[in-house]
Amino acid sequence: LSLDEWKRAVDMCHEMGVKGVELFGGDALLRLDVLIPLIRYIKTKDGMETDLVTNSNLLTDDVAEELVAAGIDDIWFSIDGVSAWHNRVRGRDDAFERVDRAIDAVLRARGNRCRPRIRANTTISNLNYDHFDEVLAYAESKGMDFMHCEYAGEFWDELLDRSVIDGIRPNPYFVRQEGRSILTTREQAEIIKDKIEKMKKAVRGMRISLQTENVDRLTIQQMTTGLCDNRRCYITRTKVTVDPRGNVVGCGFFADWKLGNIRQQHLRDIWDNPSHRRFMKHFAHGAMAICDHCIMGVQRNPSLWQSLRNHLYRAMGKVRR
Repeated sequence: LSLDEWKRAVDMCHEMGVKGVELFGGDALLRLDVLIPLIRYIKTKDGMETDLVTNSNLLTDDVAEELVAAGIDDIWFSIDGVSAWHNRVRGRDDAFERVDRAIDAVLRARGNRCRPRIRANTTISNLNYDHFDEVLAYAESKGMDFMHCEYAGEFWDELLDRSVIDGIRPNPYFVRQEGRSILTTREQAEIIKDKIEKMKKAVRGMRISLQTENVDRLTIQQMTTGLCDNRRCYITRTKVTVDPRGNVVGCGFFADWKLGNIRQQHLRDIWDNPSHRRFMKHFAHGAMAICDHCIMGVQRNPSLWQSLRNHLYRAMGKVRR
């Protein structure tokens, strides 16, 4: 999509009451000529916020200054451990150095302002179960605003084969490779739970806010099996995903099931159209095999009790606005 086409997409979303826009992809920073003016445009829309997910590779001092000046509200950095532990998970000897340098660039550009909020997203698996907690002290020392802990979860080919809809196979971002699971053993899961509780106590004396609802929700058994007990999916009803070609999809893990295209249609004619309703029907009451293992659904498809508990967690924590 061109910049004008992305602006039109923003207009449609704003008309339909969308309040948050997440900019992500392989790396949205590859299209700075579109990204920066698009962020500025989003910020002209009353009540709209926007955040950026980046792998840090292209986030230089100059880029950081442009992002801050454009008005980006949040920047997410994936940090799975400190120093060599992050490198081990990411499979690159310089992975931690890159993200550390990018965080410093954003902090310098932000100065004394409170935006953008700088968030560390830590994915926990059997690759870092014994060292993920070190990210908290690191993030606090850097001056980051939030640390989010999320369990890894995973899909595999047999599961995807059982989730085909009308010949369309899901294509999630992460699939188990060569039979190697990143799920934890029972002993490892217990270590994770123990570390989370210690982190909650430690953060009381810190400035940073710690978010652990995703891991809190899971039982030890769910962590070892990958079963998440998602009873229904609200993501397909409330999250609009637009791909680089303008296709609207009901689930990011079903990128080939296209509900329509914003180049030819208005979003209001795509969202809740017959194709969308048919798509949602497949996901009702946890009917899809893939949904049982969707870690995104753990935090984003809460029951009433879970929603109340989430509000309690947040009320007990510290949020920097």
